[in-house]
Amino acid sequence: MISGEQQRLVIEKLYRSTDSITSTKKFNEKYADSIGPVGKFSMKMTDFARKMKETDFSSIRVERAMREVTGRSVDLEML
Repeated sequence: MISGEQQRLVIEKLYRSTDSITSTKKFNEKYADSIGPVGKFSMKMTDFARKMKETDFSSIRVERAMREVTGRSVDLEML
């Protein structure tokens, strides 16, 4: 599982920001209609990874950010 807080921290890293709340708001404004909102509730790591795969962020950046925040690796290309 990845918590809402961890999701916000991943998004903060992807936006190269220091504010996870603002970054998550920006992210959800852009992507919530297509993938659903993130950063609010815990979800399975694979579910979060699948959502992130649908964004404009590169798989490598997403994988790196998720590993830094959670300490676990996810291969987006295998999902």
